[in-house]
Amino acid sequence: MAKDDAVEIDPDDINHEARTNMWSFSPTDEETPQIHAADIVEFIDEVIAARSSALAGEDMLFYCWHDAQCRQLRYSLVSRSHGRLPFRCELRETQDMALIAERVVNGDWRNEHYMQAPSEEGDEQEHEPFVLPVFVVPVP
Repeated sequence: MAKDDAVEIDPDDINHEARTNMWSFSPTDEETPQIHAADIVEFIDEVIAARSSALAGEDMLFYCWHDAQCRQLRYSLVSRSHGRLPFRCELRETQDMALIAERVVNGDWRNEHYMQAPSEEGDEQEHEPFVLPVFVVPVP
């Protein structure tokens, strides 16, 4: 379904473009043991190939990230003319999809302790600033 979905191109509104072109998913409890990071990389490669052929002549960015709060893998497209991605946080861009796949599959979906706070009483810990890893590639 994702590979055949129409792509919205809106060089005047990056947020509209990003929301309209976004897909997200996470597995059910039954599906989780059967999913591996390599499967996610292969799936995203297939989506990129399909999007690239569908967008011949358009200059877009395909990007993919782990939405930790929703426990989802998300991806979308925006026009390269925006010169940025539609996030308001600091980003660490990568062209290695395996980093994102590993994070979402093994760090979240297959991690029974995901998002559980450490049980250290009385110790205030310094928090590192949030930086979102995002896989980004130009398409086509």
